[in-house]
Amino acid sequence: MYRNLLFIIILITKNAVGQEAKVSGIVTDADGHPLPHVRYYTHSNPTKKLYTNNEGEYQITYQLGNNDTIHFQNVAFDDYDLYLYGRYERMAKREGQISIDIIMPDKQIPEIVILPDLPDTLFGTQDYSVADFEFDTSGCLVLLTYPKTIQKGSVLRLLDQNDSITDRHYIEGESVELRKDFQGNIHLLTKERVFLVKVIRSKMYVYEENRDQFFKYLAPILDTIGPHIYYSNYSELYPAFDYLEFNREDSTYNTLLKVEDAPLMELYRAEFKYVDVRTKLWAANKELQTGIDKEIWVGANVFTNSLYYEPLYAPLFKAGEDSIYVFDHYKNYLFKYTPDTGFSDSVRISYHLDARKSGWEQPLLQDRVNDQVYVLFERNGYSYLCRIDPKSGNVSPPQRLHYKYVERIKIVDNNVYYIYRPFETIQKKYIYKEGLQ
Repeated sequence: MYRNLLFIIILITKNAVGQEAKVSGIVTDADGHPLPHVRYYTHSNPTKKLYTNNEGEYQITYQLGNNDTIHFQNVAFDDYDLYLYGRYERMAKREGQISIDIIMPDKQIPEIVILPDLPDTLFGTQDYSVADFEFDTSGCLVLLTYPKTIQKGSVLRLLDQNDSITDRHYIEGESVELRKDFQGNIHLLTKERVFLVKVIRSKMYVYEENRDQFFKYLAPILDTIGPHIYYSNYSELYPAFDYLEFNREDSTYNTLLKVEDAPLMELYRAEFKYVDVRTKLWAANKELQTGIDKEIWVGANVFTNSLYYEPLYAPLFKAGEDSIYVFDHYKNYLFKYTPDTGFSDSVRISYHLDARKSGWEQPLLQDRVNDQVYVLFERNGYSYLCRIDPKSGNVSPPQRLHYKYVERIKIVDNNVYYIYRPFETIQKKYIYKEGLQ
């Protein structure tokens, strides 16, 4: 008797475990819309993968007693697991099939904060504005600052490599700019005076210079190669000038290149014909006193004040240790010169032609570390930089600076530095930095 009872219990248990049940329902989203093409399968048989139909309906058969799970997947939602035990197991044993609707959980997308690629703020404070800046050879930054208006005086400040102001010096009168000479020394130019700014061990020393000697002997010198000094006799009141070379070893002079705007020169000299008699007499007396042509006297004092006159711009840059580039915007050529071979090559340039349409602006900008020269264009308030290829004279695709109406652009080691103040804000003028591509 006991043997028969044990056989019956084993048979009932075996039938319960081997019994199948069917699960069906509709898969929807959180708003109740049916979801077609949702993939589902049981964990006990993961290779058998099924999909909901166009009405979002699903059905699947599974073995009771396995504590199984139906897994639902769709790329637009997080996965969902339906656990087929406990209450659902009892319902399935009792009825043979159960109906369970599934609501797929919305995919939890992590929050991503997208910030604009803004330029770095190199220096700025609401206590004063920056009018100009220059990098010292020690890596410090010399700042020309003013609290409200630069006409009422300014303050030179020294910013060290830790972004700390380590020294300051008050300057009377209206400051104009900071300028580096060919030796890398920094000079402060004001309306009436010139100062030499020296940085020694995080201290700034300011010495007044002879203004006439600075502009006569130092400012014209552009650069040096070995014993050769390169300078010009440029004057903004005359539409022609020469680039010259002086050899310190044998004290010889050499005229490298004559730059002249021929059409402008014709108008410049022709102005003498149209001035009044009194001005002609004045110019004739000046010619007798100085030996300078009377037409030049009239051109320099009368024609340069007209809308037709524009000072010449044909810059010279040192390239490497033994070469010089001259950008002659009037012959439309980039000339290459070395002390040993002279003018060895030239390529045609055209970026400056039709400047009103292209937006070309002076000056050309040279990277002070790698000697690359860049063209500056201004369009709709934005500044665009294009690198000049000295081998072909072509320019690279433009890179636009982030802000409008920037000032005092400088390029150092593939980085652009400039001064900017947001329009119609109370912010002072800050120094910003952008990387070149």
